[in-house]
Amino acid sequence: MSVMDKLLVEGRNCWRIVIADEIAFLIDGENYFRAFKEAVCAAQSTILISAWDVDSRMYLEGTPDPGGRTLEGRLGPFLDGIIRAKPHLHAFLLSWDFSLIFALEREPFPAFKLGWRTHRRLHFHLDGHHPPAASHHQKIVVVDDRIAFVGGLDLTIHRWDTREHRAHDSRRLNPAGRSYDPFHDVQVAVSGPAAAALADLVRRRWWRATGAAVPPATAQPSWIWPLSVRPVLRHVRVGISRTEAPEDGGARIDEIRSLYRDALARAERFVYIENQYLTAAAVGDALADLLRRDDPPEIVIVLPLSVPGWLQQHTMGVLRARLLKRLRALDQRGRLHVCYPVVPGIGPGCIKVHSKVLITDERFVTIGSANINNRSMGLDSECNISMESEGDPVIERAIDELRCDLLGEHLGWTPAEVRLRQRDAGSWLDMIKARRAHARHLEPLEETPEETLSPVADALIADPEGPVAAPELIAAYVPEAAREHLATHLLRNALILVILGSLGAVWHFTPLHSWLDIPKIMAALHKASRFAAAPVVLWGAYLAGGLAFFPVTLLIVVTALAFGPPQSLLYAFLGCLSSATLNYVIGRALGQRTLDRFAKDHWRELRHRLRRQGLGAMIAVSLVPVAPFTLVTAAAGALNIRYRDLLIGTAIGVAPGILALTLFTRSLASTLDHPAGKQVLFLVFIAAALAAAALALRRWVGQHLTKNKHAACARK
Repeated sequence: MSVMDKLLVEGRNCWRIVIADEIAFLIDGENYFRAFKEAVCAAQSTILISAWDVDSRMYLEGTPDPGGRTLEGRLGPFLDGIIRAKPHLHAFLLSWDFSLIFALEREPFPAFKLGWRTHRRLHFHLDGHHPPAASHHQKIVVVDDRIAFVGGLDLTIHRWDTREHRAHDSRRLNPAGRSYDPFHDVQVAVSGPAAAALADLVRRRWWRATGAAVPPATAQPSWIWPLSVRPVLRHVRVGISRTEAPEDGGARIDEIRSLYRDALARAERFVYIENQYLTAAAVGDALADLLRRDDPPEIVIVLPLSVPGWLQQHTMGVLRARLLKRLRALDQRGRLHVCYPVVPGIGPGCIKVHSKVLITDERFVTIGSANINNRSMGLDSECNISMESEGDPVIERAIDELRCDLLGEHLGWTPAEVRLRQRDAGSWLDMIKARRAHARHLEPLEETPEETLSPVADALIADPEGPVAAPELIAAYVPEAAREHLATHLLRNALILVILGSLGAVWHFTPLHSWLDIPKIMAALHKASRFAAAPVVLWGAYLAGGLAFFPVTLLIVVTALAFGPPQSLLYAFLGCLSSATLNYVIGRALGQRTLDRFAKDHWRELRHRLRRQGLGAMIAVSLVPVAPFTLVTAAAGALNIRYRDLLIGTAIGVAPGILALTLFTRSLASTLDHPAGKQVLFLVFIAAALAAAALALRRWVGQHLTKNKHAACARK
């Protein structure tokens, strides 16, 4: 076969073409999660996980009966246990830093549960390194750079199911103990150079998301396929295709879109598709071209009965209905069959088809994370594995076996029975239609109202093919006469005026204006400090103040004014450490990307100062802060500084300030109460001494705790 005859072409529709020493197809969660567990148990050096979602609560073997539930079967404890048992093993988990719209579907505080609570060699990070409105959607697992999994399945809840897809299965439960509908998906396992290439892809993504490099896996002297599933082929060429939105002036990577176009253009007799969505304009155009042929191929598209939730029904559901209406209008010879799988006893629910599979004839198959929607063709990060037969009958038989296996699952037949029934019926469509009387079958997807007036169904909002900038949204949806007001400072100015006006009114029409009196403030503080709950209220003020970016120095001053020297020192010290701990936990949960968005100016300096992640660096930024106390302590969490270093560094860093502020504040209060000449001179002396000490301390920190700054920059 010449180069021109090959479908897979590097630089056009795939990133790399590599050899898979072994390849196996894993249909549905039970088979994939078992294989994942086997591969991880055999890991020696490195586990790489790149996902749309990772949930530590998921059970890898289905949820056990309520009486037999144990933590060991869950993903988080399982990975933590493997890491602890193997001293040279590291795991790197990269999960999408999800949009707020998915907050109720996600595990709360994933960075805390998969980061802080697990062994330090289990590295977890939320990936927010993508353009606005995009998501990290790749689902890749690589073990020791030798075996890899790619497909539509994330390591998360609501994914486990058997191939029977029973209407009622006691093992198909979410963490709250409630059942969910049957779930269908497909994953592919590869080994050898193909796995190494996928490891390279995950490492590149990790670098972009975190700025840190993942070391290469340690070579093992001997290695065998660790899975109980038998490979379907050995030493076969596979293509790795990607989607990545343009960023930082780079070009868009749309290899998967080109892959679908090229594969469908070469289809001759039969196209088989399984997917969660059907809204991509590029794929719709390619299918339309097939249906315009004089002798179109048979096209079977397996979709879920409906998309879940009101929002998706009025966006992706409407867009799907529009595309299907267009394709059905072109289907003059009855070659298009769009359907959904049915199992007995499921009632109003349905099997959630989540797989992303395209098979054309016996020549080509692609499996991966890419949906047939515009997002997966140009906006979200995606990864697919493809294989073409190139005229090899062995590969053609493997592709045909997979196609018959998938259809057989939906129709209640074995692959051999599917092949026999198709031969007897004379066509794939006639075989599927003849099975409709059986309990397990593929039901035609009825045409639904298009809902052309749905205000949120426009593809620019619901299913964009690339990043959508704010000016484009304004141009599309805001009348020209109103754009100037929307783009200017109207809302900002109105908000400022409301805030200032409210503050002025409160200050003018309430007794607050009389409180601007130092003796009254001090008297009120002394009186408040005598209440039994005063220390608890003060402790809460430190926590709340840290969350609100309230200056910690002012809280220390208030503490010194309200309480005597022994209590004020203790309360200020404990308050600062408690606030630092809370901010640290929040920083671990939010991750680096979130802090980068909200504090870009300070964040660059903090990352530089804390890059060594040592106690000295933590002491330095606490003694000579380059950012607010809240941001410094939250950054320590986001950068995975050890908690011990945070506590010790913060304690050493705030101790001089607490002592100095307490001494100065008490002296100032005494001077205000008795403004004699001696008191004023003493206050001036204290202020000068504190200033001199601060300058000396700053110089010492610069010379000792940051002495490697220039050398580190040179190495960088």
